[in-house]
Amino acid sequence: MIALVEPLIVEHGVELVDIELSGNRGSQLVRILVHKDLGVTLGLCESISREVADLFDVEEPLTGSYRLEVTSPGLDRPLDTDGDFARAENHLIKVVLKSGQVYKGRLINFDSDQIWLEPEIKTPSILRADIAKAFIEPEL
Repeated sequence: MIALVEPLIVEHGVELVDIELSGNRGSQLVRILVHKDLGVTLGLCESISREVADLFDVEEPLTGSYRLEVTSPGLDRPLDTDGDFARAENHLIKVVLKSGQVYKGRLINFDSDQIWLEPEIKTPSILRADIAKAFIEPEL
């Protein structure tokens, strides 16, 4: 489904973050999460939703009825993938380790195995395998 939807999303100048499917066959919720550096507006979500609905009517990737929702991931979405960490780079984040330790700092770098926060914490990096949850912290 990503290969079907992503080109349409990119045409709108936004990044496809994820597609979440929930519910039962024949009554599914399709949530399309999109990101744009300058923010995602309601009008942009409506426009993408109309075009995706038209595309689904033609291509029929789902059987039965479905509800379609286009939204931004929001600040409360956990950071998990490389794309999530890339969008969070230079933002203040909160990291909860599996051990229960909590760290806050600005994400200055990451790779597939670890992340680096500023100000530097006691260890030079945090292993991603040790992270239970990571979120962007709102800055007011």
